[in-house]
Amino acid sequence: MGVIRRTVLPAIAAVATVAAGVAAIPGSVAAGAPDEPKDPALARDIGDPITPGPCTDESAEQQYVHGEGHDHQGMPLHRKSCGIEQSSFQPLDDVMDDELLGEMDAENGIAAVAVTYPQAGVLFFDISDPSNPKFLSRYESAECEGAAIDVDCGAYVDLSEDGTAAYLAQQQISVLPGRVPDSDAPLPAQPGVEVIDITDPTDPQQSDFAMIAPLDGGSHTTRSHVIPEGFSPDAVPGEYLFSMDNGGGIRIDRVNKAEDGSRTLEEINTIPTDEIHDSFIANDPIDNRVYLYLASGFDTGFLVWDVTNPAQEKLVGEWDPSPQCEEDWYAHTIDVTYRGDRRYVTVPAELFTISGEQSADDRAEGCGRVAGNGDKVGPLWIVDASDFSRLGPADAQDTDAEEATTDAELRRNSLDAIVSTWTNAASRAGGNLTFSPHNQQIVGDKIYLSGYHSGVTVLDASQAFNGKEGARPKELAFVVPSGTPTRPLYQQTVGPVIPFVTTFSQARPLIWDQVYYQPPGAGPDEGRILVADMTGGFYSYRETGKGR
Repeated sequence: MGVIRRTVLPAIAAVATVAAGVAAIPGSVAAGAPDEPKDPALARDIGDPITPGPCTDESAEQQYVHGEGHDHQGMPLHRKSCGIEQSSFQPLDDVMDDELLGEMDAENGIAAVAVTYPQAGVLFFDISDPSNPKFLSRYESAECEGAAIDVDCGAYVDLSEDGTAAYLAQQQISVLPGRVPDSDAPLPAQPGVEVIDITDPTDPQQSDFAMIAPLDGGSHTTRSHVIPEGFSPDAVPGEYLFSMDNGGGIRIDRVNKAEDGSRTLEEINTIPTDEIHDSFIANDPIDNRVYLYLASGFDTGFLVWDVTNPAQEKLVGEWDPSPQCEEDWYAHTIDVTYRGDRRYVTVPAELFTISGEQSADDRAEGCGRVAGNGDKVGPLWIVDASDFSRLGPADAQDTDAEEATTDAELRRNSLDAIVSTWTNAASRAGGNLTFSPHNQQIVGDKIYLSGYHSGVTVLDASQAFNGKEGARPKELAFVVPSGTPTRPLYQQTVGPVIPFVTTFSQARPLIWDQVYYQPPGAGPDEGRILVADMTGGFYSYRETGKGR
């Protein structure tokens, strides 16, 4: 989910005006005009023939259903799949009411699903048999602020590597805090990161809380990472937490684990940066360094820091295919994979329309019409980042002339580094998050991609991951989860001044996230795709291996 800091906070009145005129499910936003110049970041695929995979044709026909009179809330209309069959479904109507579900993680037989709005929290499941997840508990946290802006406050959940702790990022976009429900606490809830002890996952308990930027957005995402002993001579081993401070930085904490298994946070560093969204941390097998990758929303495509010693970071790379544009593509999530001495980064752009039109200067630069490019077809880029020095330059410049020179080089290098671009088989414009790419996970040669109203797509990226330029990933499978019974759609009694969540959450289904999970020691036939529907239940799916 986009934080959209740059467009919401400085221009509240403008956003309110735009939001008031945006339909709840504005998938009707047309794709770019036929005479609109081709975006160089998409030129290798948009308008070029698509080499189909086993489910490409079905995806184009069935996955992005749309048109005048189409009911985006009609579950039976969206019961579509190819190459995937359902293993189990839990409606969760006995666990929660109309709350929205969000991000997910799975580690060591435990799955965590964030409760994102109107109250933060986490659902925990036993996935030792991923074909039949068992609900264990619900951890309830603070209520979201919904009077000024109805933004997701249970923003992100991440599990420790051993599955005994969960880290819940809480954010807010306005300066108004939420509150702690059913509590005698003297102060309202503040945003930050909660550390949740799930040594007993049936009884989750808070073991620490780090307040982060309470007046400037809190934390959108947080990720734990373990640097192993002996990884490199200057590595500082241990478990660390990298939290995205919406105020403009990355807070790094050392995670200290007590004898009883509970964890506490010790702040050791903050990396300043303009805009944040999602991160990925890797113990890099090529350089024997620890790299922190940041998908940077509107600010840039992605940034890379060496955090082998997390207390002493070094910026080593930047990628941005359109640095001359302020608000075109919103770099959303990021993942990394390796093939020999090659390093590939995958970055989808999240699409939306709620932020209004781009500036006249940016439109003149060919950046597009709508901030967030919701009138365009959403890309997922595969970038060759084997040599960070061939990206960038990643350093800021002091003068306009220096900045223009830097942007030109950054754009040229970034476009050259694109191996492939995936866009949906129907060439359907994203609208306001309706058919937008969202979260992703690389598993082997596959990319598992969630897409809000289009469900989950499994892509074969083997050719691109082997360096074949322009080899668009192929649709191996997809599913639009449509289990019944359903939970009620959330309806706010009094609407916020600036609506956000309520502009896109009135659809069935809405798939924010998915996780492929294969139990340790299990064969691939035992792996499952676990999927949480924001407005529905929890699913387990098996790939059937459909072929032509």
